[in-house]
Amino acid sequence: MPQPDAVHAMDDTNLDRLERLKHVARLYGDAVGIIDTLRIQGWSEGGLTLAQLRLLWSLRDEDGLPVGALAEQLGVNPSTITGHVDRLVRQDLVRREEDSVDRRIVRNYLTDDGRVIVTAVLQVAGAYIVNILRRLSEDDLDGLERSLTALNAAAAEARRGGA
Repeated sequence: MPQPDAVHAMDDTNLDRLERLKHVARLYGDAVGIIDTLRIQGWSEGGLTLAQLRLLWSLRDEDGLPVGALAEQLGVNPSTITGHVDRLVRQDLVRREEDSVDRRIVRNYLTDDGRVIVTAVLQVAGAYIVNILRRLSEDDLDGLERSLTALNAAAAEARRGGA
């Protein structure tokens, strides 16, 4: 049976870790915020909402996804995605097609205009962030690369329902 001091120390360690996790989460939020202004400008100029742009990015990564898969990827209800896809279809940024094997499935594809918008926003944002990253030392850049790789892997595991 653990000694009371050992239990207290474990609680302090857990509390310290929780505070560190919260601190790192705030730092991550600040880092994401670095390009928020740029993103907002790009979205407003393109007449797109954040949700619509995320949907376009999902299709850029994996074109032809049905609404259910898009909803799962973005962590929202399929009815929410349907509304966004409807608007993107009206803007000629996405097109719908019946699946060639199973006509009950409707797949969503980027149009040429949709691909142009996604590419343009990514190029501007990419150039902006590269300009920031070039100010890091090689050691800091290596550390950031390792950390972001680990973060992406942890996020993928969390999406799969891992512990």
